[in-house]
Amino acid sequence: MAQESGRPVISILVVDDDEATLHLLATFLRRHGYRVLTASNPVRGLELLQGDEIKLVVTDLMMPHVDGITFTQQIHALENYRDLPVIMMTAYGSDAVLDKSLRRGVGLTLAKPLELSKLLDLVGFATAASGPR
Repeated sequence: MAQESGRPVISILVVDDDEATLHLLATFLRRHGYRVLTASNPVRGLELLQGDEIKLVVTDLMMPHVDGITFTQQIHALENYRDLPVIMMTAYGSDAVLDKSLRRGVGLTLAKPLELSKLLDLVGFATAASGPR
């Protein structure tokens, strides 16, 4: 884990096909002391996971080619990331979607439109085992 000012810096991967959302989340999380890597698609996201020590993934549910649930399964199939926490953002907050997400390894969901304070709470919860930011 990288160190900044003598304290560990937690790395977060944000994956979303919407560039505006990607930029907003990256800027917001960086301002709160996190190191943020971004990918505009799950394929690039998996590439970034291979080369870094990521402690959390924040991803969208609906993306072209691979949805957030399938992406989460691909992450958890990687040896070093079997238990990596994933926060999935979705505008489809139905019980069926949330149930499917939980059964497929997504531990935390965040409804769109996003409330950034809730995102920060979930990020803090999901990364608590990683130590202080």
